[in-house]
Amino acid sequence: MKVITYTIELLEPALVASAQGDPNSAVAFDYVPGSVLRGIMIGKYLGAKSADASDDTLRRLFFDGSTRYLNGYPLDAYGSPSQPAPVSWQRVKDDEGTIFDFAVKERIDEQQWQPVPHLFYTQSGKSVRLIQPERNIAVHTQRTARFGRAMPEYRPLDNNQASGKTEKWLKDNDIPGAVYRYDALAAGQKFQAAIICDNDADEQTLRNLLSGYVSLGGSRSGGYGRARINMINDDSGQDATEDDEDGPDDKLIVTLQSDALLRDERGQFAVDPELLCQVLSEHLLVKLKLEDAFLGTQMVSGFNRKWRLPLPQALATRMGSVLVLKDPGCDPALLDDLEGRGIGERRAEGFGRIVFNHQHAEELEVKENKRPVLGSDTFNIGGTEAGNLAGLMVRRMLRKRLDEGLLAEANSLNIANPPSNAQLSRLRGVVLEEIRAATPDIHKIHRFIEGIQARGSARRQFERSAVNNEPLLRWLQRLLKRDSNGVWKMADNDWKALLGLKEVKLAIQIGDVKAEIDDDMRLKYILRLIDLVLAKAAKERGKEN
Repeated sequence: MKVITYTIELLEPALVASAQGDPNSAVAFDYVPGSVLRGIMIGKYLGAKSADASDDTLRRLFFDGSTRYLNGYPLDAYGSPSQPAPVSWQRVKDDEGTIFDFAVKERIDEQQWQPVPHLFYTQSGKSVRLIQPERNIAVHTQRTARFGRAMPEYRPLDNNQASGKTEKWLKDNDIPGAVYRYDALAAGQKFQAAIICDNDADEQTLRNLLSGYVSLGGSRSGGYGRARINMINDDSGQDATEDDEDGPDDKLIVTLQSDALLRDERGQFAVDPELLCQVLSEHLLVKLKLEDAFLGTQMVSGFNRKWRLPLPQALATRMGSVLVLKDPGCDPALLDDLEGRGIGERRAEGFGRIVFNHQHAEELEVKENKRPVLGSDTFNIGGTEAGNLAGLMVRRMLRKRLDEGLLAEANSLNIANPPSNAQLSRLRGVVLEEIRAATPDIHKIHRFIEGIQARGSARRQFERSAVNNEPLLRWLQRLLKRDSNGVWKMADNDWKALLGLKEVKLAIQIGDVKAEIDDDMRLKYILRLIDLVLAKAAKERGKEN
């Protein structure tokens, strides 16, 4: 069994929405779910290939639970990986300096207790640092695409009226302009995740995929979701908890490191300490006796980007839940194996992670989760807050210059004798799908072009069309040219010339923070240029009609 650890650095706010909020809002998880990380790895692995459900390697890597993609939890101010705070932790009201663990210590009823509000922690001996991920809350207004702001649209009044007299403004109460809110993970944070693979031969395959820039969650075209994955050393992926003492001799304390999905005898998802005890007894081959339980509930949902449909919601036992059992003398090998495999359903997505006897101390001292300030003379642009702000500024400045050049170049290009609007819309649909994708796949566009060339009527429409005297199909193939390996690649100077950016300064830098342009960004701007030119042609053709 191999364990691969890596970090996810958020370069933009991440909106991996959970099952919270109202219809006009989206609230992100406080961590990076393993299901999202698994989806990223599937996309990287498949590349331009289509999925084959009968492929044994594909199923072993992503679907049958042999490879498990664990959740990404935040790092503390010192770069140590965190873990979910146990539900058994309580503190005396108005006392934030000491935490009592009732999985180890007996409860004192005379005190007024409060749960620990933070979701994650790192521990060193009997000291803990509590971690609450930073959030980015933005309010958005629904806009009309034609005007770029909330405006009424034209709609047909009567289909039987003559052309040109079938449209009117919507009524005032139909004017769009709904306000909605995104509550996302703030940019600049780092999360650590791991992959556990039962087949040692898969380790190198997975390591080769763990690098570069990725996109997380929704609203990717609106400035959300850009992140960077970095491998870390094997020895730095150890558990953040350092315990030098042994736990209670007569107790077996089970702590959930992630949400767990368990079904009862009727096949329904349930949160029940007896059910959890029964599942553990079956795996450990002993009869376990329940002494105490501290369980939380969580509604689990998701979204399948392939189907473009939400997944069914399920009731899960929340991460941090604790079960206190009478220790019957379990086999240590079985305990280690169960920690590696997990329990319940959807384990390939990081669900069902458990640890045994990681809670030892009755009382814990809370330390501040901040690095000491050394003085104003040590401040530099590479600091966490200043570096994040500088990175956001340079990315916005870069995109502004790129957008200006893109619009100017699109306005200078014209399609003579364009194909019908139906053909233009079909091509635009394929192009827009790749613009919205985390990693654009030009093979789909090439297959669409090949389909056009195979159909006589569509081929003739495209053959008589030209972009600034260059045949339309040839222009598309030139912009989306592939190398011998089938990968899109364009020299930086050629890309700048194509977008009219040859004389535009793109080396934007604030302090030691530079704006970066990778191949995915270059390709997306090429696709946006194609879309703008096609949209312009469709608009002109509509005026002619």
